[in-house]
Amino acid sequence: MFSRPLLYGNFSKICASAAARQPHQSVTQPTTASTAVANNNTQIREYHEVVGDILCPSQVMGIDHIRDPRLNKGLAFTLEERQVLGIHGLQPARFKTQEEQLELCKIAVNRYSESLNKYLYLSDLQDRNERLFFRFLSENIEEMMPIIYTPTVGLACQRFGLIYRRPRGLFVTINDRGHVFDVIKNWPEPDVRAIVVTDGERILGLGDLGASGMGIPVGKLALYTALAGIKPHQCLPILIDVGTNNIDLLEDPLYVGLRQKRVVGREYDDFIDEFMQAVVKRYGQNTLIQFEDFGNHNAFRFLDKYRNTYCTFNDDIQGTASVAVAGLYASKRITGRSFAEYTFLFAGAGEAAIGIADLVVKAMVAEGVSLEEARSKIWMVDIDGLLTTTRKDGNLEGHKFNYAKEVEPMKNLEDIVDKIKPNVLIGASAAAGIFTPKILQTMAANNERPVVFALSNPTSKAECTAEQAYQNTEGRVIFSSGSPFPPVTIGDKTFYPGQGNNAYIFPGVALGVIATGTHHIPDDMFLIASQELANYVSDADLERGSLYPPLSSIREISMRIAMGVTKCAYDKGLASTYPEPQDKRKWLEEQLYNFNYESSLPVTWVWPRMPYIKTRDESPLLAAIK
Repeated sequence: MFSRPLLYGNFSKICASAAARQPHQSVTQPTTASTAVANNNTQIREYHEVVGDILCPSQVMGIDHIRDPRLNKGLAFTLEERQVLGIHGLQPARFKTQEEQLELCKIAVNRYSESLNKYLYLSDLQDRNERLFFRFLSENIEEMMPIIYTPTVGLACQRFGLIYRRPRGLFVTINDRGHVFDVIKNWPEPDVRAIVVTDGERILGLGDLGASGMGIPVGKLALYTALAGIKPHQCLPILIDVGTNNIDLLEDPLYVGLRQKRVVGREYDDFIDEFMQAVVKRYGQNTLIQFEDFGNHNAFRFLDKYRNTYCTFNDDIQGTASVAVAGLYASKRITGRSFAEYTFLFAGAGEAAIGIADLVVKAMVAEGVSLEEARSKIWMVDIDGLLTTTRKDGNLEGHKFNYAKEVEPMKNLEDIVDKIKPNVLIGASAAAGIFTPKILQTMAANNERPVVFALSNPTSKAECTAEQAYQNTEGRVIFSSGSPFPPVTIGDKTFYPGQGNNAYIFPGVALGVIATGTHHIPDDMFLIASQELANYVSDADLERGSLYPPLSSIREISMRIAMGVTKCAYDKGLASTYPEPQDKRKWLEEQLYNFNYESSLPVTWVWPRMPYIKTRDESPLLAAIK
């Protein structure tokens, strides 16, 4: 199901070569096979070039086999493979298993004390040996997640101009207007199924990083493969470069993007439209397009604009919402309350906060609460204070209006917490430390088990630390964060706070969507993902202070989410892959990437001996010409 026919253009190449050998070929002749192909924009590939996951081993010989990260196995090539492939002598005599190589990777990455150096080692490993990289990442996800993703990926983006090595995605600039399709055609893979795209305007909590934001799509798609088994050749990271308003970057001699202020308005919108159309033209209507780290003012606009005409979702809105709501589902097992009995207060009213609030409302409606009552349970604070219909400062554009209350304006967060008395306090503000000791103590005074989520990334932007949350609530807080925090000991009990990481959600959703060829992605799929994740949380996890299962279990969670998404796609008539599989788990597993080495030699097989049949004697042909 995951394979599409590949057109290599070898016939055209042969024709072009033959034409070049003609002794009297005139330079004024108008056309040859090669120029005709070029005029028709047909891609011509070298014989040894590898695309997709379909390979004829005999076509990739010698050192090219070692240089291609998809084919390279390092010292794991057998003697026979080395001899047949023509690489014998290019490597030392030692033969290693993949397991031995994994141990070496662990030793090598632990040699570095700085996380950015570990990030660079892993990037180099991916450049050299793709299967080893993904297996190492998938089997050591608890240790490697903070390196390949948050928080280290934020540092990698900040220093992107210094550490950039080689292409691992496409940069599409505003200067390519009218030619976006031509740029996308330059990507050598014909079988792309998932794209993660950003314009770099709001990278994590770090702000506008422009073209340096490419580290985010690259990291996200690495997790697509490591956590959900989506084949790496089907993943394409894209950075849309329309400039940056970050003066430090514009003046930075190492910055690799366009040195201009951001293009905005109609010109920007038309460019995004062209990009979406070009993706569909190149890879098909069912190509998954995940929007990542767009500015708040664009994120909801594009989600509302494209969600019913393209296969797309916004991870900052819907992925964050799904993982947060999963934590809230798990918290109900501790508090014994339903969502309808909670009062929610959000510090922050951007795309993450609104996305969580909208999914919480959907969860309450699923429990039988009316839409109006569900929204009345949710209060929000932005930079201008409490969202109210009476305030003079700020605005209530877009989805904010749904959560504005008819009360007097208030600005001080401590006063707001004291007045509203929320049961659940959720931070999605990127404002470090705004959950002060007084706020946390007020939450503890008003609730036997206060629920506090400090979700902003990276760690330096968190609304409070895990230690602050536990210390100021006498250890009674139900805490979750967006970035990892170390264990906290209060008295004789040690708490291991869970990280509400989007990586629990988006790989599994993507796997289900890609496998089923889903047309559009409804919010129902993200609510299903929340429930599947919450159901996987054990009593032991809750006892140790975590609302989430260990990161090491994400691959199983991704599979369960993908199964739920698959069922939803067929139930709602959104799937385009038929017939509907009866055993959905087995069907999904058959399509996953193989992290283990495969033989580099052509497959051979034996024919049965032909039965003996006596043939007649040959007789000369008689020419009967009269």
